[in-house]
Amino acid sequence: MISKMLIFTHRRDFMIDYETIARSNHKGGMNCAMAVYDALGTNNANKTNPPRPRGEGGKCGAVLAAEQTIREMGGTEEDVAEFDKRFTEKYGHLTCAELRGFLSGKCNDYVGEAAALVGQMGILP
Repeated sequence: MISKMLIFTHRRDFMIDYETIARSNHKGGMNCAMAVYDALGTNNANKTNPPRPRGEGGKCGAVLAAEQTIREMGGTEEDVAEFDKRFTEKYGHLTCAELRGFLSGKCNDYVGEAAALVGQMGILP
């Protein structure tokens, strides 16, 4: 069973390692969207259903899950745009077809990075 929470103690603060959880979820058989959405949803009281991979204009499921979580956690469209910008700066694209053509077989990296970026944005509790 995959642990829902990996907690590291740092100066009396607790940090959830969203990247590791998302990567583990994905390696354990979850699709990209579910892996990210589940990892980021640990403290999401507004959690609904994960998006479908490639469901919105062919976007990567990890990207869609990150965007949905940002919105559900009270983030703005500017926050979503900032996430998209950061992800694109690293990987060059947001769509599954372009990403898989760019670095074929690196979906687990996209899953981990999407979760890590949302965690770094300060939107999650």
